[in-house]
Amino acid sequence: MPIWNDCKMSTLFYSEDDASDNHPCVVKITEQEILVEYDDDGLVQYRGRNDGSGHFLLAAPEVAGRASLHRFPDAKVLEGSWFEAGDRGMWRIQLG
Repeated sequence: MPIWNDCKMSTLFYSEDDASDNHPCVVKITEQEILVEYDDDGLVQYRGRNDGSGHFLLAAPEVAGRASLHRFPDAKVLEGSWFEAGDRGMWRIQLG
């Protein structure tokens, strides 16, 4: 099971909020699942099913979040969009 402990997450907002760069996160990808976890005044965990295609749909119930991530084979970058409790934007994760 690949685990990347030193990932950097960049987040863009479709609002007036400032973008966030290089926020630390952890990414775990198994044959069945993807998990992205990070600290945002508490642990946030986005989980989704891995169907092997490189496209993931994730959810984080603790923040009313939904997200997508996409990864080309063997790429070190995941990119997608997110929606949390009325806010929305895009995110990019550089695998560590």
